[in-house]
Amino acid sequence: MISTLARRLTAGGFARNVATLAGGAAVAQFFPVLFTPLLTRLYTPADFGALTQFVAWLSNLVVIATWRYDMAVVLPEDEADASRLMVLALALNTLLMLVLCLPVFAIGPQIAGWLHAPEMAPWLPLLPLGIWLAANNQIWTNWNNRQRRYAANAQGRMGQSATLIVVQLAAGFGKLGALGLMLAQLSGQGASWLVQSRADWRSVPGWWRTARAGGMALVVRRYREFPLVNTPHAFVVALQDSLMIQLLGVLATSEMMGHYGLVVRVLKLPAALLGQAVSQVLYRDLAEAHARNQSLRPLLKKALLVLGGIAFLPFVVIAVWGEPLFALAFGEQWRDAGRIAGMLTPSFFCMFLAAPCFMVPMVLSRQRQSLLFALLGVAVNLGSLGVVYWQGEEAHHVFRLLSVTVSVYYIVYIVWVFRLCRRLENLRA
Repeated sequence: MISTLARRLTAGGFARNVATLAGGAAVAQFFPVLFTPLLTRLYTPADFGALTQFVAWLSNLVVIATWRYDMAVVLPEDEADASRLMVLALALNTLLMLVLCLPVFAIGPQIAGWLHAPEMAPWLPLLPLGIWLAANNQIWTNWNNRQRRYAANAQGRMGQSATLIVVQLAAGFGKLGALGLMLAQLSGQGASWLVQSRADWRSVPGWWRTARAGGMALVVRRYREFPLVNTPHAFVVALQDSLMIQLLGVLATSEMMGHYGLVVRVLKLPAALLGQAVSQVLYRDLAEAHARNQSLRPLLKKALLVLGGIAFLPFVVIAVWGEPLFALAFGEQWRDAGRIAGMLTPSFFCMFLAAPCFMVPMVLSRQRQSLLFALLGVAVNLGSLGVVYWQGEEAHHVFRLLSVTVSVYYIVYIVWVFRLCRRLENLRA
């Protein structure tokens, strides 16, 4: 049985490609985690809290920067159509950056006040550039997936990690505080984009010539579900995270926000990046299998087995011993972060497992149903948070409740995706 499972996991290039991306993601995350004990002594919890809010705002806007046409780059059989989608995504991303600059520089403090986060006013001018860099990363990640250049994506993540750590350490020793963390965030994104895109610098003029020759209107119509459905879906999911940060800002102190930010840095982001590594490989394989009328469920099962095998033991350790481990690794003042990590571990594990399943609706053109799922999840999660808020409970109750609701949401989503694939197989039979 074990040998059969091993053969299934290593069949074809799936395991090799996953190992390339997951290995790059793991190395990229190892160094930030390795240096986190030093960084928690150079920066205060309030500094990390400011970074957490900045990244939440950035993440919320980056998903609409390209109208998600970058996600469609993997799908066309015609290379010219993929080039047109690249030009479209790059143009939309640059347009958003220019549009955001005007209000951010003109009325930045007022915007921060309207969002009940006046402490973010000094950092808003960095936001348009941060969104542009992060979206360029997404664009080239999908282009490299199309070209099966998984090593380039892995190298980009490692370049981002190295740059991030160097700038954070330099800024920390320079006593720059929250500004240093945000400059490091932008520097890391820029380094990653340059590494991922370096093979295509000479190709970009050719893409523009292809786009100018015609055919843009056709690809805009053919992949219209990405801006019309996938963009609202991604925005709703990101908005949920941002609203949760804002609610925590009301329920909790800036120190607790910093504790939560450390948990995100040490657990959620590495889990998300590793999950994305598997999803990136799977997305291309799912698209090819669907084009050949092959079953998608074996690929999904393989991906879930890989992710479950990677994550089970580390998450169990954090769930049981998170509080003393955080205190030992990061200092006694971060003990509460370990408590929060233990509470949220089940939801992080389910999120990690579900990551590949979010590729399926895009391949099967079932993004409308996936959007309804996202809206339901947002309603349940924010409704739960609202209950905690109105009952006047302290912030730890938010984490306990989120762990339950988010875990249930991801489990139900996984079940729905497998049923969707089975219905498709029955229709083809």
